[in-house]
Amino acid sequence: MSGDAVDEASARAARQLIEAKAAVDAAFGEGHAAAHPELVAAMVQAAAIHAAILNGRQATTEIAGTLLQLKPRLFG
Repeated sequence: MSGDAVDEASARAARQLIEAKAAVDAAFGEGHAAAHPELVAAMVQAAAIHAAILNGRQATTEIAGTLLQLKPRLFG
């Protein structure tokens, strides 16, 4: 991973953590996130899984497009 990609991933993780803590406190009351870090961790994990799925979907779409462009060259 390049330095930029690592920095971007770190920034995304930090944002997800802040947003998860805020969402837990908004839903269950101030201080609930601090009292239940496992809930915050689960939300951050879910956000990371969702981001990975979206990245995989984008990559698959790009690969499919490239294969369709190459199809005439490969198969006549």
